[in-house]
Amino acid sequence: MKKSFFMIGIILTCIFSLTACQTPNAPYAPSASQGQQAQCIPEWVKNPKDHPDAVYGTGNASLRNHALTMDAADGRARRQIVKTIKTKIDARFKDFMQESGVGEDAQSLQFVESISRHISSETLHGCKIVQREFCPDGTIWSLAMLPIGEVEKIKSITKQKTKDFVMDKKALYNEFKAKQAFDSFQKELDTMNFSE
Repeated sequence: MKKSFFMIGIILTCIFSLTACQTPNAPYAPSASQGQQAQCIPEWVKNPKDHPDAVYGTGNASLRNHALTMDAADGRARRQIVKTIKTKIDARFKDFMQESGVGEDAQSLQFVESISRHISSETLHGCKIVQREFCPDGTIWSLAMLPIGEVEKIKSITKQKTKDFVMDKKALYNEFKAKQAFDSFQKELDTMNFSE
C-alpha cells in the first residue's frame, strides 16, 4: 500500500515538473524574428495618409488576448485623432481668451474643460476604423478616420458654444474687444486644416 502511494507521488511529481517547465504558446500568432517585426509596419504608418477629406490616426497594440489587442489598437488610433483636433482647437481658444480679456477665473476654466469634453465625444462618435494590419508577432495596427464633415460640425458647435460664452461674460470686459476676439477666433477655426 505504501509503495503504491509512493509510486503515485513520483508519477504526479514527474507530470507536474514536465507541465510546469513548458512555455505557454502565443494565443494566435507564432513568434517572429526581429526582421519580421521590423517589416510588419503598415505602409499607412510609414507614410501617413494626407487627404483633405478626412483626418487620420494610427494606433497599435500587442497583448496576449486577440480581442483586447484589437480594441486597444482601435482606441489608440481614435485617441490620436482626438488629440490632434483638441490640440489645434485648444491653442486657438487660448489665444481667443487672451485677446478677449477673459482671465484664468473658474468659469473660464470650466468652459475650456467643457469644450475639451465636447470635442472628445464628438470626435470619438464620428471616428471609424477603416483598416487593420495583423502582424506575425501578434501586434495589431489600426487606422482610424474622421470625415472632414464631422470636423466641420465640431468646429461649428465649438464656435456656437464660444459665442454663447462671450455673451455670458460680456459684462466682465469690453464688449467690443470680445467681439473682435470672437471674430478672429471664428476665422482661425475656419482656416484650420486638421489633415496636416
